[in-house]
Amino acid sequence: MAYIGNVPAEKYTALTQQTFSTPTGTSFTLSQAVTNAVDIDLYIDNVKQDPTTYSVSGTALTTSTIASPSTMYCIFNGRTTETVNPPDGSVGTAKVTDDAITLAKLAPGTDGNIISFDASGNPVAVATGSDGQVLTSTGAGSAPAFEAAFAGFPIGAGAYLTGGQAISNNSVSILIFNTESYDPNSDYNVSNGTYTVPSGQAGKYLITGHISIPTVANTLLGFGIRVNGTSIIFKGVSHSYTDTGGNNSIIIADLAVADAVTWFCHHKAGSTKTTEASAYGTGMSIQRIA
Repeated sequence: MAYIGNVPAEKYTALTQQTFSTPTGTSFTLSQAVTNAVDIDLYIDNVKQDPTTYSVSGTALTTSTIASPSTMYCIFNGRTTETVNPPDGSVGTAKVTDDAITLAKLAPGTDGNIISFDASGNPVAVATGSDGQVLTSTGAGSAPAFEAAFAGFPIGAGAYLTGGQAISNNSVSILIFNTESYDPNSDYNVSNGTYTVPSGQAGKYLITGHISIPTVANTLLGFGIRVNGTSIIFKGVSHSYTDTGGNNSIIIADLAVADAVTWFCHHKAGSTKTTEASAYGTGMSIQRIA
């Protein structure tokens, strides 16, 4: 039906409750004035009181003696609080639009407030961390694992050898690629030539490498990859170009967390030889692909 006046902005109503902090004695003050005892429901220690056992006059409430410790609260009958917001606890999951809750609205440190992903990439809820905007992976255990699923957040490294490295005759030598082309997570150590699989990054890795050594043409020049000191590929074929020997290795390997990957070579040129000193001569790359 029609009515006079502005359209009210209030959309929701809820009964008003007042809780009395550490109540003791017989006299208390109500937050709202009422006419008589039946205008409120009074609860002491969660037991509803008979209105004949207390009296009210405006905001004055008189009861029998309340001994501490006790709990006491009242509900104002017939009086509601109007608001443009729904009452607390009144909105269910079905009333929330899909994808409407953003990370900025998630409180830190409580169960379900951290967005996470399992090993298959399915979203799950965990109770870890202190920042509601942290993205982690329970399957992999750290933020980089989440990043690995997206372009622009590579898990791996690339490096090459500058200045040349002396390789002794007929001796297996670890190659120290001393200049990085990329290493976003600082997992490759230029001082010892080792790539260490970081926490949470177990998986399949594409591992490649190449070597070029002048004056070892037409002789054995082996080049390989090791994981934790064990060779997983070794090529003894030498590709000769004029007086320069070259070799390449490539493999897809299952690597575990903390696995140490190194690249090595071996030649029989009769004396110590020095690798070619350029990014195109001797280098490596390793990349997590799954």
